[in-house]
Amino acid sequence: MFQTPKDYPHEFKIQAVKRFLETGRRCKFTARELGIPESTLRGWKNKLMSEAKREVIPDKKGKKDYESLLIEKEKRIQQLEEENFILKKSIGIFTKDSRPK
Repeated sequence: MFQTPKDYPHEFKIQAVKRFLETGRRCKFTARELGIPESTLRGWKNKLMSEAKREVIPDKKGKKDYESLLIEKEKRIQQLEEENFILKKSIGIFTKDSRPK
């Protein structure tokens, strides 16, 4: 007899995959414990793992964004270091002039 697929809450799917991965047991046993088909658990695992990889590893476009952001930050750091150097020199000049003669 053909069963219609059930809609499981997203949180349940995450917990099921987490349980499967943490226990280190075969998918068949974890699926049986949870009362779901093994193929369903495997599908959830594959989907969640691919989503996690996409979040962790940005695509090439994202890499370019990171590179441009890094260059921008390096320029800002250089600018601040130059300003800091100028301020230190200024303080040195003003403190020399303010000393009693």
